[in-house]
Parts: sequence; C-alpha cells; structure tokens
Amino acid sequence: MKDKNIVVLIPAYNPTKDLISLTKELIKNKFTVVVVNDGSNNKTQKIFKKINKNVILLQHNQNMGKGQALKTGFKYILENIQCKGVITADADGQHLLCDILNIAKELNNDLSSIILGTRLQNKEMLLKSRLGNSITRLVFKLATKRSVYDTQTGLRGIPFQYLQEFINIEGQRYEYEINMLLYCAKNNIDFKEIRIHTVYIDNNKASSFNAVKDSFKIYKCILKNSDLLIGLLFVISAIISFIIDFLLVIAFNKITYQMQNKDLSLLIDVVLARIISSAFNFILNRNVVFKNRSSVFKSLFQYYILAVAILFLNYAFLEILTVRFSFNLVISKILVEILLFIINYMIQKLYIFKNNTPKQI
Repeated sequence: MKDKNIVVLIPAYNPTKDLISLTKELIKNKFTVVVVNDGSNNKTQKIFKKINKNVILLQHNQNMGKGQALKTGFKYILENIQCKGVITADADGQHLLCDILNIAKELNNDLSSIILGTRLQNKEMLLKSRLGNSITRLVFKLATKRSVYDTQTGLRGIPFQYLQEFINIEGQRYEYEINMLLYCAKNNIDFKEIRIHTVYIDNNKASSFNAVKDSFKIYKCILKNSDLLIGLLFVISAIISFIIDFLLVIAFNKITYQMQNKDLSLLIDVVLARIISSAFNFILNRNVVFKNRSSVFKSLFQYYILAVAILFLNYAFLEILTVRFSFNLVISKILVEILLFIINYMIQKLYIFKNNTPKQI
C-alpha cells in the first residue's frame, strides 16, 4: 500500500543502523517521514547523515525526552504538512514495515480513533516487559475504566485532527505516551488495537527506557487525579484520623482519670478526641483528598451533618442486625463499617466536596 497522506514520525535518541533501513523502506512506500534527533550523542550523528535524503530531519540540541520529541514532530507536521494522520514509530528496529503499513491502512479507514499497534504477550516479549505491561494495563483499567491491552506501545496511528490537542498534553519523556491514552480516555476518544509483531533486538538494549524512573512517572500519571487515587487517599485519611482519635482518647484519659465520675470522664475523653480528629479529617479530605475550593463553612456544616447521620446509622444498622436478626456482633460491626465507609466516601465525593475536577492532562 502506498499513501502520501500518512506521515511517519520517528523520535530518535542514539539510534542504531535500523533507523537507516527503516526510513529507506518508508520512503520507498511513499510515506512522508519526519525524524526528530533528540539530542543524540556524537557517535550516532553519522547515522542521521546516512538516512534517506527525502527524510525531514528535526533537531534537539540536547536530549529532551521522547514525549517532547513527539510534540516537536507534531508541531512541525501541523504547521507544514497536509495529511490525514500521523503514525509514530520507534527508531530501535522494533516496528516492522508490514505493521506500519497495517496501521496506515486502518488509520485511512478510521479518522476518528487512535490506532494502537498491540504486541501480544508471548515468549518473544521480555519478562520485565510482560510484567510491566500487565501491571500498567491493570492500573490503567482501574483508573479509567477503559481497556488497552498494550499501554506502552510506541506504534500508534493518530488522526490529524488530534495533533493540536496532543501537543498540549503534559509530559516530556515516556510518561507522555500514557498521558496521551489518559487524555483519550477522559475525552471519549476511541482506541482501536491492531496486532503487531513482538520484536526485541539484543534484549532491547537500544531502548533508553529507565525501568525504575520512567515506570514511576507512568504510574504517577495514571493515578494522578483518578478515582483510584482519591479512594486510596480517603482510606489513608481515615486511618490517620483513627490513629489520632485513639491516641487523643488515651492522652485525655491521663488528665481526667482522677475524676470520680468515670462515665463523665470517658465521655469527655471521647468527645474531645472526636472533635479534634474529625476536624483533622475534614481538613485532610477537603485539601488533600478531594482538593475542594468551595465555601469552607458550608462544607464543614455538611461534613458534620453527615458525621452525625453516619453515627446514627451505625447504631441503627447494628441494632437491626444483632437484636432483630441475632447476627454475630463482630461480623455485623465489620459489615456495617464497610457499608457506611462506602456511603461516607460517596457522599463526600459527590456532594460535600463535589467541585473536585481532574486537572487537564
């Protein structure tokens, strides 16, 4: 298949000779090819000099990361080339011409979806890559409720209409590619996955991906402002508040234990501890968990109304389960606490702190 309407964009950092053969094959198949030299070292400059003369070569004076190299390419294409779409491909020989042609064919047929070249997990894929992709796939699914089998693929078909939006997406290095998927998930842009070959040359030695640093950035991007992270922070906030409440009861009891009325002493300890711990929980939930910016007095009033309601429901549900239905107290308490915890979370998220909106990716 030959198509002048598809541009192949290749970010390259210290590439191997595979870049020379790949660009030669792409030009032969009538693709417009844009290569971004992302601050490669002097040893690899001869490779850029040998690539096909018809290749458009863009330069970064220093290494700025794959994400920034892609943005540089997108910006150049947007301003200088009329095309249907762009295919991003890697410079390390992992993406075969036949797979690029298949992505181009699908992109021509569907100019509204992001076309992803999906590598299936098999014996050809490195163990660390299989493990990393499986974890990322699961976390991405939990965070976005969208399924992408190969979240780390660099072979992607992108319709021209999305280039300006993608230029504005955050990220300079490998986290940019996951941010691209997150942006699509958030804005209901469809994914279409096309199976491609799994190729690793010399155990993927040419890749500049840092397994620890880049993986951390990727997971941070996925969790950032997602319901998964908010839920996790809510749990942490509840645990910290419980610990504070527990310690304060003990501390206040050290002060009031000499009172003759032990019931009153305990009541004072519990009430004072709960006032302080709940205030702390409110501040943490408002400013850290839900990042709410509405009226503090309004949300504080609603928070304590909810707290009183939860306390009443706790007693009511326990009374129903243990007295009327003779359920075991321990089991009943666990079930009621789980149920009320979920209710508490949902009401705080959807009503009390409802102005929490995810940041633009």
